[in-house]
Amino acid sequence: MRRILLSLILCLQSASMSAASGVFHTTDFNGSRLVSLSLMERGPAHDPSFDFDVVITLSEIDRSGAVLYRDGGRHEASVRCVSPATVRVNSTDYAVDLSARPGIDWKHDLWARLCTAPAS
Repeated sequence: MRRILLSLILCLQSASMSAASGVFHTTDFNGSRLVSLSLMERGPAHDPSFDFDVVITLSEIDRSGAVLYRDGGRHEASVRCVSPATVRVNSTDYAVDLSARPGIDWKHDLWARLCTAPAS
């Protein structure tokens, strides 16, 4: 019972850290480490055929939430919300599969974070 409670607490802590840090996609590798993609910056796109320009960061964490690696690079991308939904990275356009389940494809998760968020 104690182990189940600890696991639940760690999951909730991880979820709250993700929400606060801008994490939009997490991949589990072998059950021992997680790689998370986060929005570091976002703004209006310079290219009028896109809606957002973003900077993405990458972090690797272990199951306890300790950061094992934080990528210092600035990975830039552009996102188009309207049809055809697209994520552009290094001048390559990737079609976004809008029917994909959350958590499967980072490009879908990035698009969903930016394009389906409630407007204030």
